[in-house]
Amino acid sequence: MSTLKIELDDELLALVEERAAVLGKPRSEVIADALRRQLEGGRLRDILDSARRRASLSEDEAMQLAITELKAVRAERKIRDTA
Repeated sequence: MSTLKIELDDELLALVEERAAVLGKPRSEVIADALRRQLEGGRLRDILDSARRRASLSEDEAMQLAITELKAVRAERKIRDTA
């Protein structure tokens, strides 16, 4: 594992520390997780763009479909969690 020195403004550092406290994780792990999500999100966008082109959906149609599916998954999870 490598060490990297970064500078964060006070507001961002406070958010990192708050998240670390809530999760019971070190700050470095919270920052690494956030970076991982951001960087992997680029690959996800590429995959979604490719799928959208193959399906001949506009960006708005693809977004609406994603929102609809997300709502359905959340509804199913809510039902499962209350059962």
